[in-house]
Amino acid sequence: MRLSLGLHLVREGFVTPEQLILALDYQEQRRPRIGQLALRARKMNVKQVLEVLTRQSQTKVSFGQVAVSLDYLTALDVDLLLVEQRRETPRVGEILVMQGAIAPEILETQVQALVATGVADDSIVL
Repeated sequence: MRLSLGLHLVREGFVTPEQLILALDYQEQRRPRIGQLALRARKMNVKQVLEVLTRQSQTKVSFGQVAVSLDYLTALDVDLLLVEQRRETPRVGEILVMQGAIAPEILETQVQALVATGVADDSIVL
């Protein structure tokens, strides 16, 4: 079973549920959207992004799936954009430290504990 770092920190009493929620909200606000990344990478133009967003709003299908179905992106393009999105999205642990909810040393110790037990790998924060 894979345990999220945030949930672990709450369960162990290192951060409060409220602090975690604030960090997750901050993370969501800072996550670049796939359409923005596609524009920046010049994989799509504004008209195409708007068409995908319009169609996406009428379904429960992801931006990437709609863009592929319209032949604006390939599956590989979407995968690469998702990797870029993950790379550019701030990690919850980093946010908690930035917000002063947890000391960097404690975060590092907790990440190492999760990695040592095999519950997570060090990509969860570092």
